[in-house]
Amino acid sequence: MRKNKIIFPIFILIVIFLFSLTGCNNETTNEDTRTKVKQELDYLDTQIISIVNKLNNISLQNYTITSEEITLGEESSSGGSSSGGSSEGGSSSGEESSSQGESGGEQEESNSQSQSSSNKEESKVTITEMEPDSILESDENDIDWTSIKNEIETINEAWGVIILDLSSLNIDNNDILNFSATLDDCILDVKDENKNDTLTNIAKLYSFIPKFERGISAENSSQNIKQVKSYIINAYSLVDKDDWTSIETNMSEGEKTFSSLLNDIEYMKDREYKVNKTYVLIKELQNSLTYKDKKLFYVKYKNLMESIITL
Repeated sequence: MRKNKIIFPIFILIVIFLFSLTGCNNETTNEDTRTKVKQELDYLDTQIISIVNKLNNISLQNYTITSEEITLGEESSSGGSSSGGSSEGGSSSGEESSSQGESGGEQEESNSQSQSSSNKEESKVTITEMEPDSILESDENDIDWTSIKNEIETINEAWGVIILDLSSLNIDNNDILNFSATLDDCILDVKDENKNDTLTNIAKLYSFIPKFERGISAENSSQNIKQVKSYIINAYSLVDKDDWTSIETNMSEGEKTFSSLLNDIEYMKDREYKVNKTYVLIKELQNSLTYKDKKLFYVKYKNLMESIITL
């Protein structure tokens, strides 16, 4: 009886120990999954913004690198004249001389063509140039739909994996389903090359990213930055509709959300210059709205997005 009393507490301790190990493993697994999902959301962020910019031919680079193969001046080849051969001590017949001359001429011509072809290959060079990307001179309606179609399909393929990771972290199922439905709408809009509807739905698609970040308990600074981007993209999507009132509302909300970063002492430690610069550019874009000019908005938008993606 006494022996049984001793064994039972030991058994309890073993069970508790094993349970604690299982709990630790689950926590580690969840943390690994959260890290993975964070990287996946960053990927979606980059891809969606790429499509957003291409819908108005906006590049976040100041220059476009182009390559062109050109052919330099060809060298001319000189062929020697041929004459009929004569035997030693006597002259050959005129017919034989003509035959030898034609044969020699054909050989010279063949050699000349071979040499010319060689020279032509050697004279081809590739010229690489850096062309300035000017928003003021760009054509907003000359859209590279082929590239956009490839990117939206790439997002769709990635989403098939991301959706499983989000579900494993108990993200709101309605948000996951709504993202899927909006992605379908985007695919159809891109297929039809409908710019206005693509802009509307691609902005809606991005708006789920900060929601997912809150669901996986990502750090506040990351959530806030993506939420600010969402407001900016919403504003951007409304420019073609000339809905300047809604654009101002989105930019005002974006400015308020970004202001919280200025009060985050820990986040500001190594990023003070970049954060302050981005805040100034947000205010610059806000101030430009009084002109209600599309091109001016895109110029200010480009400067702002170049800055905020570095945070």
